[in-house]
Amino acid sequence: MLILTKLTEKELLNENNMTKFTFDNFNISDKNVEALENLEIIKPTPVQIKAIPLILQGKNIMAQAKTGTGKTYAYLIPIIEKLKHTKNECLIIVPVRELAKQVHRFIKDLGHYKVRSYPIYGGVSINKQVSKLSKGLDIIIGTPGRLIDIYKRGHLKLDQLKFLVLDEADRLLDMGFLPDITYILNQIHSNYQFLLFSATLEYELKDIIKKYTNDKFEYLNLSKDDLSVENTLQFYYLIDHYKQKYNYFRKILQKERPESALIFINTKKTGNWLFNRLKSDKLPYRIGYLSGDLSQHQRERILQNFRDNKIDLLIATDVAARGFDIEGISHIFNYDLPKYPEVYVHRIGRTSRMNKHGVAITLCLKDEYEYLCKIEGLINKEIRKKTLHNQQARRGFPITRM
Repeated sequence: MLILTKLTEKELLNENNMTKFTFDNFNISDKNVEALENLEIIKPTPVQIKAIPLILQGKNIMAQAKTGTGKTYAYLIPIIEKLKHTKNECLIIVPVRELAKQVHRFIKDLGHYKVRSYPIYGGVSINKQVSKLSKGLDIIIGTPGRLIDIYKRGHLKLDQLKFLVLDEADRLLDMGFLPDITYILNQIHSNYQFLLFSATLEYELKDIIKKYTNDKFEYLNLSKDDLSVENTLQFYYLIDHYKQKYNYFRKILQKERPESALIFINTKKTGNWLFNRLKSDKLPYRIGYLSGDLSQHQRERILQNFRDNKIDLLIATDVAARGFDIEGISHIFNYDLPKYPEVYVHRIGRTSRMNKHGVAITLCLKDEYEYLCKIEGLINKEIRKKTLHNQQARRGFPITRM
């Protein structure tokens, strides 16, 4: 089957040609092309260029692409092209209700009112969702907990499923949904196409798609284009022992005096400890903490306070690195060195927006130095070493914040 109408697949995947393409280059309907034009979406993004032909061919894919790169349309357009309008043909699993509603809205924005879709999530009455399912849906978009609840009640049938999408899969992982995802996948016994989209590559995600596709999938990495953040000044401090880390961090805050900063930690346990320690030390900063344990309402309230400059230092697990778009962040602090080099890139990408210069500072224990070298290898850039001088370390905090 010929997937491309005007260019060969080899030509299409050539990064030097990507700027030349329009949606006419794909074997998709005029209706879809016209709908995209009405939305003023004329040129496909790199993730769309690479993913759409493979999905049209029926390939399983794992695509690594940042939030905001057009990944939703990258899977929606080919899925809609291939729908046969049988009951429960496509299941899209997302981490939060807002994304479920957004995907549903994107389907409607394409003008596909004949495509029966509906968002399924917790915190609202289950009755309307059950009613929609009983009438028949082509595309179900849902969060894991509510999907399992409805499935166990016998209202969600997965025996005719043809498409399974994990959207923002790394965030699903961060929020502790891996057991739920595994449970849902184990209930599907039809022959389906597996599409996984993630901002960062986590090995657990690769294991999932390998297991449920019998290791038959295409891996697309669309994050390499933005691996270096040119406007971000990147530094690290080398620390002998983990017991010295907090005191180092306090001294670095004294030296840097950040106006608005994100502080990344690897675990919720460290986050809770650091938040309480900073609060008890009564530093001249207003401090917040964002983790996957919080409800969506709590997260949104904290983020809004950060946007409104009511919080100066926001401690966050990596769940905050996805879909987190706030201007005016002066500093990124990696209190913990990230486990994977790709995570570092997405962390520091939270600063240097709108051509403004930002600073990224990493606390690196001596026995972690090899991981720092891997990060430098990935971004193809040296992260400069900084040291603390005794005079600077003895300075207090002259700033008083209200």
